[in-house]
Amino acid sequence: MKKKILIILGIIIVLLLVIYGMIFFVDYNHVTNGKLPIFAIKSDRENYHGLGYTVKVMLIEEGKIQNENLLDTFIEKANENQAVTLQIDMISNGNTNTIKLEYVPSENEQTKNVDSTLNSIAIAPDVQWTAEDYQKNYGYYKMTKNDTEEKYDNLRWRIKRQTTGNTVQVIFSTDYFKFDLLEIPVICEYNLDSSSYKKPYDLTYIARKDMGIKQVAKPNQFDNINFGVYTLAGDVLITIEQDMVYSLEDVFQEKIISVQSILDQAKLDEKYGICEVALYSDGGSVEYRYKDYTLLKFNSLDGNQDFIIGPFGSIINYVENEDYKSEHM
Repeated sequence: MKKKILIILGIIIVLLLVIYGMIFFVDYNHVTNGKLPIFAIKSDRENYHGLGYTVKVMLIEEGKIQNENLLDTFIEKANENQAVTLQIDMISNGNTNTIKLEYVPSENEQTKNVDSTLNSIAIAPDVQWTAEDYQKNYGYYKMTKNDTEEKYDNLRWRIKRQTTGNTVQVIFSTDYFKFDLLEIPVICEYNLDSSSYKKPYDLTYIARKDMGIKQVAKPNQFDNINFGVYTLAGDVLITIEQDMVYSLEDVFQEKIISVQSILDQAKLDEKYGICEVALYSDGGSVEYRYKDYTLLKFNSLDGNQDFIIGPFGSIINYVENEDYKSEHM
C-alpha cells in the first residue's frame, strides 16, 4: 500500500515538474523575445510576476505615466528592426484599457536596414503593392486597441511623441501621405510633467530689425568647444527659475549653461515633439526648429562646425550664402 502511495506521489511530482518546466519554458521564451508571459500573475498595477522573473508594463494612471523608459526601449529596438512588444495599461476613473504594441521585423534581408524616412521612399516598390507586401518586406507595427488590431508598415510609418502644452501624445507618424490623413493615429497620451522630460531653462529669441549675424563665442572661448556660436537677426535670453534672466553671452561666460547642454536639450525636445528636426546631406548638419526660433548646428564636409540661433524656419541656406565668418575672424 505504501509502495503504491509512493508511486502515485512520484508520478504527481514528475507531472508537476513537467508542467512547471513547460510553463517556465513558454514564459521564458516570451520574456526573452520581448513579449508578455502567458502564465504570469499580475500582482500589482505595473508588474507581471512569473516563475523567477518580473515583467513591467507601461502604466498611465489618470494621465500620469510610469515606466516611460519601456516606450523608449520599444522605439529603439523597432528602429533597429528587432522584434519587441509593449503593453500599455491606461487607468481612468477606475477603468483599465489595455493597448498592446508589437513590432514585427522585415522578412526581406535586403530591406532590414532601410531608414523609414521620406528620403528612402524612392526605393520603395511599385505603388501597386498591397499593405501586406509592405509589411512583409519592411517590417510593421501592430497595435491592438479596444479589441481592434491595426498594422502600420515600417517603411512609411514610425512611432513618435508630440507635445502640446502639458499633454504628450504617442502617435503613428508619416511623411509619406501626411497630407491625405484625416486623423492622426494616436496610441496613448499622458502628462508631460509626469514624464522623464526636464528643461532647466527657457530660451527666448528676440528679433532684431536687421538680418545680421552676431558672434557670441569664438572657438575654444567657452567649454572647450572648437566652433563658433552666432545669432542671426536676433538676440537670445536665457531664463532660469523665472527671475534669473541672462544674455546668451553671460550664461556662457558665467558657466551657468554650456553650449553642449543647449544642444542636448534640443535632442530631448525633438524626442518629445516639442521641436522638429531637419537633417542635411552636407555631412550631417542639423536644424532644430522650434515655434519661435531655430537652432542650426553645422557638421559639413568642409569642416564647418558652427552653432547658430536664428528665426523660425530653415536658416541654413541663408547662413551659407552669407560670408559671416570673414566678418568675425
